[in-house]
Amino acid sequence: MTETLLPELEVQSPEGETFVVKLEKDRITIGRFRAFNDVGLEPDPQQLVTRKAHCAIEHEANAWYVVDNGSVNRTFIKRGSDVEIVNGRTMVNDGDVIRVLGRFTEEGEALYWNLIFRDPMKTQPFGITSNQICLAYDWVQAKLFRLEGPHRYEISNMRPQEHKLIRYMEQRNRANGDVPVMCSYEELTTAIWGDEPDHTEAEVNHLVYELRQKIEVDPKAPCFLQPVRGLGYRLVTIPPL
Repeated sequence: MTETLLPELEVQSPEGETFVVKLEKDRITIGRFRAFNDVGLEPDPQQLVTRKAHCAIEHEANAWYVVDNGSVNRTFIKRGSDVEIVNGRTMVNDGDVIRVLGRFTEEGEALYWNLIFRDPMKTQPFGITSNQICLAYDWVQAKLFRLEGPHRYEISNMRPQEHKLIRYMEQRNRANGDVPVMCSYEELTTAIWGDEPDHTEAEVNHLVYELRQKIEVDPKAPCFLQPVRGLGYRLVTIPPL
């Protein structure tokens, strides 16, 4: 039997302990607790890592990317001796190191979690095809469109609650350098219903279900309104029109 050469993250804690995570799916979330993320950066006694989805690593168009989810303490990428802040989304290559602040010593030194990206196949992006289907939100007209190659179709039958959800999620993306942000159930509930009490995750799920029937090519395999396991959803769009 031929062994599949999966990319992996070699995770090194600030104390030097290591473990390896195989990248067996197209999106891996990284945060403080294992209960809420695919990769848990525990322990985090100073609470410097975002509790849910501090960042993520994603596979798209035959390449891998690290995505900062609007975290307070940011995500960094190290290539050789150069360290850069991840502004939204950055491609990662074999040997790159994703860095997340882990703790400060008594002397004030910053210690990091280091997640070394290993890719045996060294995949490279092949670019965007001319027939790609995607969503775009027009802030001037306050309208959502689906773009299919050169054609643009307005999603014209959205209810007010659906429009609130899309507008809020697109605003979060825009503030994150036009990179999709995971929006939690709590913030989506507030965005949709404001201060109204007693709304549930099930109501958010139902609203997303109905919206997918209108915007997705295949609602059973959503590309635009993507679930983040147990946490919420993210909206995938191109930059605002």
